[in-house]
Amino acid sequence: MKSIKPTLKHISTLAFFWIISGSLFAQDKIERELRVEEKVVPKVARDWLYDAFETTKRPKWYQEIFESGYSYEAKFKLKGEFYSVEFDSLGLIQDVEIEIDFNELPTEVQTGLEGHLSADYKSSDIKRIQIQYSGKPDDLEDFFDENSLEGILIRFEIEFIGPDETGGLELFEGLFSETGELIMKRKIVLVPTENLLF
Repeated sequence: MKSIKPTLKHISTLAFFWIISGSLFAQDKIERELRVEEKVVPKVARDWLYDAFETTKRPKWYQEIFESGYSYEAKFKLKGEFYSVEFDSLGLIQDVEIEIDFNELPTEVQTGLEGHLSADYKSSDIKRIQIQYSGKPDDLEDFFDENSLEGILIRFEIEFIGPDETGGLELFEGLFSETGELIMKRKIVLVPTENLLF
């Protein structure tokens, strides 16, 4: 993974970011993930998944419970890549995320991420990077079936360790645009669970 070398410009950008961060910070991400049987997942979600990913076999299904409700998520490995497919409580597709490495990020996103990291951050502080695809159900299905980008919104979700307002280290989730702009940042509050992600 490429090392991140903060410069004075990056640190100045970070200082500016902390000043305006009130508008970028969302509520803390507090959720609990429970493994569920496929039969409890809404049929519309199961049908969409198997139409979009015809070669997928036996994904692991989870119910994510958070402050405002719950959602369903299918996790599986396909062609050597880890996928997470999220559906709302009614089974409507929300987004598809694929885990990638730092060097697979577009240059603009790498630069944008570096601009939001202080001298306390290191490349090893990045825990997970995912490319996120969202759009209408038919557009998303066409993307994974036919590689059509029509109607597809691409973003990057990055989890990293960094200092909070007290200087202590916390786990954060940042959502970046294709051009490397930080759209939203929130602290992840981990709830103990017996389930493994994969």
